[in-house]
Amino acid sequence: MGQNEKCSWDDGKCSLNIINHGYDFADIEEAFDGRFLITRQDNRRDYGELRYNSLVEFKGRVINITFTPRGGRIHLISVRPASREERTVYHDKVKSR
Repeated sequence: MGQNEKCSWDDGKCSLNIINHGYDFADIEEAFDGRFLITRQDNRRDYGELRYNSLVEFKGRVINITFTPRGGRIHLISVRPASREERTVYHDKVKSR
């Protein structure tokens, strides 16, 4: 189990995420530094715990972070580039602020 001040993650899932999406969970803490993000609860199915998706600009790209609150930390499940539709939603919200 990996962790830093704000986040925790499963090391195996982190390795797969790097291979599949190019993002290391150890670097993602910075995305929760108070910058603008859009967060919604993921209700697509019963995961046995609350699960959220956040859209945030990170290192010049909009990304989608899937996480759950666990043990006082943000437990990372997946980090991937945002889809075209998600980027549009994010940029529209930024413009309307």
